Amino acid sequence: MQLSALTALSPVDGRYASKAAALREHFSEFGLIRARVIVEVRWLQRLAEHSQITEVPPSLRKPRRFSSG
Repeated sequence: MQLSALTALSPVDGRYASKAAALREHFSEFGLIRARVIVEVRWLQRLAEHSQITEVPPSLRKPRRFSSG
C-alpha cells in the first residue's frame, strides 16, 4: 500500500515504516473509512431485504454479492 496522508499510521511511519507497513491497511485513516463503508453497505443490504422499508429503491432489493476484501 502506498504511503500517503490517508494511509499513514502515525510518526511511526517514518523510522519504522518497513515494520508498520502491514498495519496500514487496517489501522490508517484509509482503513477506518474502508471499514465504515463496508458496514454501511451491509446495513443497506439488510434494509433492502425488508419490503416495508420503501426508502430503499427496488433495484437494491435484488440480492448482490459484496466482497469485504
